[in-house]
Amino acid sequence: MIRKRTFFFVIIAVALILVFGGIINLHLDLRLIALTPKILKYKPLIQKYAVKENVDSRLVCALIVQESGFDEKAQSTVGAQGLAQLMPTTAKELGVKDPLDAEQNIAGAARYLHTLYHAFSKSTSEHRHRLVLASYNGGIGRVRDAQDIVRHQQHASPLLWEPVRAALRQLTKQNADIHKQVWEGGMPPHGYFDGFNETLDYVDRVMHYYGRICFYGDVLFFL
Repeated sequence: MIRKRTFFFVIIAVALILVFGGIINLHLDLRLIALTPKILKYKPLIQKYAVKENVDSRLVCALIVQESGFDEKAQSTVGAQGLAQLMPTTAKELGVKDPLDAEQNIAGAARYLHTLYHAFSKSTSEHRHRLVLASYNGGIGRVRDAQDIVRHQQHASPLLWEPVRAALRQLTKQNADIHKQVWEGGMPPHGYFDGFNETLDYVDRVMHYYGRICFYGDVLFFL
């Protein structure tokens, strides 16, 4: 019965793509559809801890799709573990004893997202989502450094994603002249950020998944 229902949901999703169009990235859409059974499997835990931490369950789901593809035993080369790819230090700070335990990992990720959302409480939701995701992937310190650059340049608000996005690109050693103007030490307080492209791509991918999950809504994911 479950397999038939899952197959039915997948067919509906494919039909929606074909009917409504507007596909930004077919590869990501198909990956999302292929993960439907796992999304449904972990749906109760995602909703449980999203409600507890007052975060959007659909964003938690989108983040896990990108982080591990819902592989609870996933481990990265840099040490990140589990569904939401928590780093050992972060997991410890969040009270997660076993990052490879699905429930603990989801609980920790939701708790971490809650903390990050609180850190960017002055931004509107459209920008807040992206600032939070950039912090989750690249570190909140890097995002704060980028906000310092935006604030110094006085051309836009550091509460907005687009100027912060541009400033993240300026956290490399090649932009030392800018750093000398912003910080007395002559360099970003949290170090140079050569991995900015990975973080920017990460934000785009998670937001794409998030948008699709919101679009499909009750029809496919019930999130």
